[in-house]
Amino acid sequence: MGRLLLPALLVAAVPTAACASDSEQLTIYCDGGRTFLAKISRDGALVTIGRRTVALRPRDSSLGRRFESKGAALIIDGEMVALVLDNDIDFRNCRVNPPGS
Repeated sequence: MGRLLLPALLVAAVPTAACASDSEQLTIYCDGGRTFLAKISRDGALVTIGRRTVALRPRDSSLGRRFESKGAALIIDGEMVALVLDNDIDFRNCRVNPPGS
């Protein structure tokens, strides 16, 4: 019976692994040379700034895609991006593409 359990677990994990690849990795460029990474999936967003990563959950929004957690908010509306992280509002004029592209 123990031999059947492992293959069953592997088969059950396949759909989850397939969904995990259904994500979008963005590099966000802001004024002052600030950049951050945002990995967007149906389940939410992972924002990485330097060595810090913050998980945000999707929220309904009339302005593009919105993600939030305690102390953080990310809005992506086309090429324009807004990020507030722990009252750090110095992510200004953020865009998905680098300046001049």
